[in-house]
Amino acid sequence: MLEDALSHRSDGLDIVIGYVETHGRAETTALAARLEAIPSIRVDYQGLTLRDPDIDAILRRRPQIVLIDELAHTDAPGSRHAKRHQDIEEILHAGISVYTTVNIQHIESQNDIVAQITGIRVAETVPDTFFYDADEICLIDIPPEELQIRLRAGKVYVRDMAEQAVQRFFSVENLLALRQIALRFMAQVTDRQMLTRMRARAIPGPWPAGERLLVGIRPGPTADQMVRAAYRLADRFRADWIVISIGTETEQNLTDQERRWLNDAMETARSLGGRIVRYRGGDVPGELIRYARQHNVTMIMLGKPRGLDIFYSPVYRTMVRSKGIDIFLYEPKAAVSIPIHRQLPQFVSPNLIISAILIALVTIVNYFLRNVISSSNLLIIQLVPVVAAALLFRRGTAIITAIASILIFDFAFVAPYYTLTIDDWDYFISFVGYVVIAFIISGLATRLRYLLPQIRRSEAKVEAVAVLSRDLVNVAHRQEIFDTLYRHMKQFGEGAFAVLTPGAGGLFVNVGDPDYPLTQKERTIAQWAFENGRTAGRGTETLPMGIGHYVPMKAFAVTFGVLAFAFRDPEEVLTPENKEILQTMAYLGALALEEVE
Repeated sequence: MLEDALSHRSDGLDIVIGYVETHGRAETTALAARLEAIPSIRVDYQGLTLRDPDIDAILRRRPQIVLIDELAHTDAPGSRHAKRHQDIEEILHAGISVYTTVNIQHIESQNDIVAQITGIRVAETVPDTFFYDADEICLIDIPPEELQIRLRAGKVYVRDMAEQAVQRFFSVENLLALRQIALRFMAQVTDRQMLTRMRARAIPGPWPAGERLLVGIRPGPTADQMVRAAYRLADRFRADWIVISIGTETEQNLTDQERRWLNDAMETARSLGGRIVRYRGGDVPGELIRYARQHNVTMIMLGKPRGLDIFYSPVYRTMVRSKGIDIFLYEPKAAVSIPIHRQLPQFVSPNLIISAILIALVTIVNYFLRNVISSSNLLIIQLVPVVAAALLFRRGTAIITAIASILIFDFAFVAPYYTLTIDDWDYFISFVGYVVIAFIISGLATRLRYLLPQIRRSEAKVEAVAVLSRDLVNVAHRQEIFDTLYRHMKQFGEGAFAVLTPGAGGLFVNVGDPDYPLTQKERTIAQWAFENGRTAGRGTETLPMGIGHYVPMKAFAVTFGVLAFAFRDPEEVLTPENKEILQTMAYLGALALEEVE
């Protein structure tokens, strides 16, 4: 990078160093000393002095090209951005070109593969989509033996770290594998660039068929690994890909850790360019297949079933019902320990216990009424636990309850008593009706039980997109647009909301709640979102320590203002899919404002 910079500077380009980490290497230090350097910011954190590029100083200097080392670095706590690649994106947005460096193990989609090979998981990663916007990617590749010589000579790390690095990470075997991964990744990037260029110039194909991959994930420690594996698979097939999470009745109350696993996986999918879908359903295989049929999915990726209930697992049931759809099974790259109770089939559930208690209570009541009312009325009473189970529980529980109730009634109240034989075939017809009733009622109740919460959660989407679009069609003045946006923002959740628009002294509240916490700190975050055309604040990796979540109203190259959301419970509301809704609201508002300009 430094050698290329010196070469371009001799051609008359204005090139400066924004941040370079020499690691004490003499050759690197000598090269860096020949270029102008913008002093970096120093941050004291827990007894350490951390250095980061000074973005504001770079923007004031406005060189043609700035060098910023270590692309995958995590910025110091309290910095404007959480990651260095976001610093670079802001600099690029200002019209300044950037040269940067990164190792193959820091690329998001390759993280799991590298961890499997080296036994070391790299925490700092960069989304693959960042590289697809690059004008040029240069692969630095030398034979493993030569790299080890450079390591031991102190040309990569200082000498006291070099030998340890060779033994732990940079063995010949690891380097060969990393080299192959880097070459394969470069081939993928080059192939993508070629296809993009061919499409842009309408060059005849052959073009790949329209494949679509559906990835089913559950809250767990390997969910984000599975998303990255899905991205690699979709990239290989040039396929659109969708990440879906279906919450079941048993997953209504996720733990904080499980919620973080799921949200992290969804955020990983968003950063890699995937579409995310998240809703509730009673029958996971049925919901997966239904969604796949409705959205023309050609491939489904699921986690490989583990444990002792493999043939009862949702994965196996999905495979059986997925006629015409290819199934891919994902195996976690790291060892995953599953508690024994999670591996066993769940034959006895709390719902079955409750149903058994109801059957016992009704049977006792019928025992005392057997000489008071007729057998047909006793049968109606015995139907109560069946109806209750069908309304409250899943279909399997309802059918088991119906069969158990039938057998107990036949044993205790149908002649010949205390046997399981039936002399009167009218009872047999009634018993068959038991099962049919349980099946029908439970089916309808299950659909209602899971559809109603889904409908309620979809109301926000409908209100934010469809109704907002309709309301914005008929407005004729800018202020009406701001008022309409504010009204719809208030319907999205509890908290304080405002529409911020630019004025002589910066952003001000055009319309909003009088108690919106627009402190100087919040105003600075909103101003950054406005100037850069990107979401910032709470729930993002840009200035995340703020109270509000700020979404710019940007259409094409013009930003008209900022939507400000200070939710009462931001962790609950600012899910990946909800963030997309807020961005859609802002975009619709920007389009409407552009029409009335």
